[in-house]
Amino acid sequence: MADNGSGFQLRGSGPEAYERYMVPIHCLSRAEDLLDRVQLKPRERVLDVACGTGVVSRYAATKVGFLGHVTGVELNPAMLEVARKISACYDQIEFVEGSALELPVPDSQFDAVLCQQAIMFFPDRVKAVREMYRALKPGGRVGLNVWRSTEYNPTFDCLIKALEKHVGQEAAKFMRSPFVMKSVAELRTIFEQAGFVDIQVIIRVDTLRYPSVAHLVRFETLNIPDPEIQTDAVQEALTREMNQLVSGYIDDEGVVFPLQDYVVVGRR
Repeated sequence: MADNGSGFQLRGSGPEAYERYMVPIHCLSRAEDLLDRVQLKPRERVLDVACGTGVVSRYAATKVGFLGHVTGVELNPAMLEVARKISACYDQIEFVEGSALELPVPDSQFDAVLCQQAIMFFPDRVKAVREMYRALKPGGRVGLNVWRSTEYNPTFDCLIKALEKHVGQEAAKFMRSPFVMKSVAELRTIFEQAGFVDIQVIIRVDTLRYPSVAHLVRFETLNIPDPEIQTDAVQEALTREMNQLVSGYIDDEGVVFPLQDYVVVGRR
């Protein structure tokens, strides 16, 4: 447990902390938007690739109903453990350990394949999207979202600079890693190469608010695998730096800043 002295505490670690803190901040609204675009129907079979702690799988289960089925695939067994625990009441969800590059599912079995904020971490993105294509039935739909680069998410660019100054290159590299997709054309090409048709790439613009810069720093550094980052001394140094770097986003209610990601939908 960590306490930065500003009235909030972080409980749990790893996947549990991710589910408790990061899922409500970053994942819920994006999952809802993604499913709205794919338009799941009752009784459909859904594959959730790199499902993490299962937020998209649970949303999908509410759409396909008791007669539908959702398979969540995740490489990290600790994430799967949390996903299974939280999703125990959903009889129509099955979680399977496996890689997005070699999905442990048969060919042409799913009406829809979903992937939320994960493709940027795949070592071979084209191969992963081809696997999604393989898993879909003819006419099946794909839905995926992923961050735009830090050029379009400037607060994270500021946080990367603060980490470089006060923590080091490894922490900054970790923070930079989700923000690697550079263009609509790049994403479109990946899906075209996999065989998808009727591809749409949409830029989704959102905002995120924290009650203070200290909260922003604490929560957005939560997943960096360096326990020193959550110490009070490092958090205070990062907060001082960020107060200067993001001063233009601070108002009387805290700090609010823009977020942008890509959403891709297509059809096999």
